[in-house]
Amino acid sequence: MTQHNYAYTLYLDDLPSAVVMRDKLDKDLPPNYFEGIPVGTYNALDHLIVIYNHLDITVLINYTIEGHQRIVGFEVEPSSIAEGTKRANNDPHDNDGPLYLKVD
Repeated sequence: MTQHNYAYTLYLDDLPSAVVMRDKLDKDLPPNYFEGIPVGTYNALDHLIVIYNHLDITVLINYTIEGHQRIVGFEVEPSSIAEGTKRANNDPHDNDGPLYLKVD
């Protein structure tokens, strides 16, 4: 599935998700936005498949003049967290690396 760039979309209040992909080495670079949440990534050189098993979701709201809150969009940042000692932290920036899909 990752070799064929499969993706899915989440909806919140009839609004499609925007996927945020940040540079892992330089966090100061502006993020890229895409449609569709990828299932994972595939490295053709090493034949490694990384599965995205964690989603950071940010809901964007706007305050109306009447004082109500309105959802205007939401961003999803997929990441991969391997099983290990730091998995319980649920933090994609402090983990044991990505989760690789293994044959069999």
